[in-house]
Amino acid sequence: MFSQWHTTGSAPAEMDFSSHNFEMPPALEDLPRITPFFFVPPLENKPQNPIMESLKLEKMNTNLPPRPVPLKQLPDELEALTQDFIQNGLESLSLNKGLLGSIKRDFYEHKQNGLLSWDKLRPSYRSGASRTPFISEQGDLLSTAVRTHAQPRLYDALDSTVHITQKMLLLSLKLTVLGLNSPYYVWEPSTERFVQNGGCGEKSKGNILIHGKDEIGSLLRRLEIFLAELREKSAREGPTVHALAHSISTSLDYIRDCITKCPPTVDDINANAGDFPLQEIWSRYAVYEELLGALTDLYGRSWEHIPDTYLLLDFTSIAILSRIYEHLSAHFDRQSSKVVRAVFAFILTNASKQYLQDVASSVGFGNQVSRRKSSRNTKGQNDFDMDEDEGQEEDLFELLGGIETSFPAFFPRKVLQILPAAQKSLVLLQIAKEDHPLLSNPTGNLSVRWLWSTDEIWASWNETPLPKISSPQSSACSVTSPTSTTRYPTEFLDFRKFDLEPGSATSGDFLKPESDSFLKLSRFVETFPDTLPPIAPTLSELTSLVFKDLMKHSSLLSSSLLSIYIDSPGILNFRSHLLILRSFLLLSLPSFKSRMLSALFSDAGEFGSEKSAHSLSINRRSKKSIKERTQPWAVGLSLDLLERETWPPVGSDLSFFLRTVIVDSLKSRPDIIEDQKRDLVLEEAAWRLGFAIRDLPTGSGRDKWLDPLCIESLDFLYMDYKPPRPLEILISYDILSKYQRMFTFILRLLRVECALKSLFRMSTHRTIADFLFPTLTQSRKLLLHFRFVAQAFVSSLSGYVYETAIGGNFEPFLERLSSDSDASNEGYNQFNDVFELADRHSAVLDDILSACLLRSGQRGVGDLLRHCLEIVLEFTIVVGELHRGRIQEYQAAPMIEELHQKFCAKMTALTRVLKGIVEKGPSSSSSPLFIAPSDGGHRPTGGLEALHHLLLRIDLRDWWNRPTA
Repeated sequence: MFSQWHTTGSAPAEMDFSSHNFEMPPALEDLPRITPFFFVPPLENKPQNPIMESLKLEKMNTNLPPRPVPLKQLPDELEALTQDFIQNGLESLSLNKGLLGSIKRDFYEHKQNGLLSWDKLRPSYRSGASRTPFISEQGDLLSTAVRTHAQPRLYDALDSTVHITQKMLLLSLKLTVLGLNSPYYVWEPSTERFVQNGGCGEKSKGNILIHGKDEIGSLLRRLEIFLAELREKSAREGPTVHALAHSISTSLDYIRDCITKCPPTVDDINANAGDFPLQEIWSRYAVYEELLGALTDLYGRSWEHIPDTYLLLDFTSIAILSRIYEHLSAHFDRQSSKVVRAVFAFILTNASKQYLQDVASSVGFGNQVSRRKSSRNTKGQNDFDMDEDEGQEEDLFELLGGIETSFPAFFPRKVLQILPAAQKSLVLLQIAKEDHPLLSNPTGNLSVRWLWSTDEIWASWNETPLPKISSPQSSACSVTSPTSTTRYPTEFLDFRKFDLEPGSATSGDFLKPESDSFLKLSRFVETFPDTLPPIAPTLSELTSLVFKDLMKHSSLLSSSLLSIYIDSPGILNFRSHLLILRSFLLLSLPSFKSRMLSALFSDAGEFGSEKSAHSLSINRRSKKSIKERTQPWAVGLSLDLLERETWPPVGSDLSFFLRTVIVDSLKSRPDIIEDQKRDLVLEEAAWRLGFAIRDLPTGSGRDKWLDPLCIESLDFLYMDYKPPRPLEILISYDILSKYQRMFTFILRLLRVECALKSLFRMSTHRTIADFLFPTLTQSRKLLLHFRFVAQAFVSSLSGYVYETAIGGNFEPFLERLSSDSDASNEGYNQFNDVFELADRHSAVLDDILSACLLRSGQRGVGDLLRHCLEIVLEFTIVVGELHRGRIQEYQAAPMIEELHQKFCAKMTALTRVLKGIVEKGPSSSSSPLFIAPSDGGHRPTGGLEALHHLLLRIDLRDWWNRPTA
């Protein structure tokens, strides 16, 4: 603060410090030529020897005779100034001895000090000056005169020099450090700094030369201006900014009070005319300058900045709290003073109080739990019967998407991992089970608050009640109730107040300060520890301790919701819904699969010979009309789908027909769900399951679904499932779309299987089969060979899809959700919340799709697999046309030979690609399927890892590539 200060006085402009008087300058043309006053002779053109030259010069100087020292005379101007003094005060002195001799004699006679100066010639010189030889320790006028004479300043008409005493300086600086205007320094709004009050015009400048004495006051004023701007925003930005403004205001009051009490006070300056120890004064102000510098740096208004370069702060709660914490952490790391760390901790505590309370209430931690009214009954009520209420419900994913998932920087990583899931779990828990104990019995007075004292930190670590926060007390502001001096018995103590003067016993709130925040900050700074306790030595460890209870409650909330979805026997049992999805959308239920085969496919070996119990049309066409159709035979498809000779066969008849498939499958009461207490899920499956028809894109190469002869002919049909509303997070639309992709792939596979069965009937069964290729023996051999190869490939692929891809991944996932075995419980504990369970559910479907080569990243190898199935289907269609007599054997022979060559080429490419994938995959992909993991359960076959099993099934010495006999 007061590290360095200078005062300068200016000499009159007409004074000359040379030994000659000024004369009128001559005319320019009469001026003599300026010549140099020195001459440097050129060096001789010979080698130089500086050492010998120096020795010669030293020898010459040594032999020279001593020079007389001329006595310096006084300058002319000083002789003129001292004439009166010489005549009046020194008449007894002899002028022949000169003025210097009198000064010497005066020095030897009086011995005042060791300093000789012309200032002693003035009559007002104090003879009692100190004996110190330092000029800076002399009087103000003496040191100023000597400095002016030693360092004369150039005359400037715009330069205003102000001479002040130390007393005036200290009084002025005392006002400046408090952020107030003084007679010498005033506030400049444009630069937000204190500047000297020159008073000599706009371009004038004053010279007190007090460098570095207005930082404290300038920083205080900058914080006040920032506080005014902040208060204008607090109404719009929310409670965090309002609390921040209050904390800044309290900090400024505290700093001003401390600076006011710092020496020297105004009374000390006015009463004490002596010198003040400036170094001691500076040491008192240094800590507050450090604090102000840290605060202004926090808000981007440090001393190095001007208003145009101030930082534009983000006043959102997350941004401002993160900035405060980062600065506090930096001050802890650099071991700043206790006051700086305490004030920053106080600001962080107050600014984050409401935010932490909101975060705690978002997970039901505290007294209040936000309630959400659910308009849907999740206990068995039909969702389709509540159209009016359903329209008023908010979408579950939009509801969860509105939850804030970003938090300030001081939130520990473990809290960041569990807190968003806990917030969403609370919303789902209120929808799933409104009477849950966590919702009806809040956690009481528990809350999240910062811990700074050693007692609070140890209490939190030992899980004991935290010490109560004592109300701030101050000796200056506390009001003590007067008591009577009369002694009364114990039973009459209440009558003491009647002995007091009227009004003396009043103890209302109006006697207290308007706000106790200043006292709270003072108490906070006093009790703030110098170092954190060993149990939490760093700020990050302390932050983890602060959020310990919140993290425990969040984990309990997530596990409670997870137990409802896994262990509850009602409609929300997730495992029961998985069994429904596996049975119907993955066609794992035998009764449903057989009905689907009879409804959509046909394995009859004769065109038009099928007699189905169901039909899409009431008036069925005669067998003759069927035989007379001109369209090709879509081998493998049910003839009921081709009755109207349009594709796709959409209409109410198809919807009703497929609806009966689901109803009849559920009426058979299959053993889908083992627990009879969960039959409610099976009962509601009748209206939760349903077939739907979608419009697929058309265009060049994209309209194969419009042709019944193509393998994509049934892609327009898909199966949908409507889960209960709280379960939509586990069975989302994205997850259902993966089920539907598998459903479409399985329909394609079933179509090819039925087509191959029809081919076997056409070429084997004697009662309905003609002798294909009766005259072309080699073509018939190729037909039989191709039939065997295709059947082996399709059967191997079908077994792989159901046993390895679906069963190998789905069954271990179901085991982890089962509560019957110890191994499953161990897997169940691996799920932290329902969102992790949903991710695992999605990952299982991804593995199944990867195992079936249906992922978007596997398009190349997936196309190879699809082309192989397409070639097999084309082969059956060609044989079917030959069997119907629509083509001749000489026409069918080259077609079958070409298809066989294509099939061999595609199979060769498929196996080569699969081998490359298996070799580049993880080492576990080559392990047998039947090796069980150490926990006793089944290990999932995985996605790419399962392709090893597909390669083993179809790659048996390249038998499809062998030539026919």
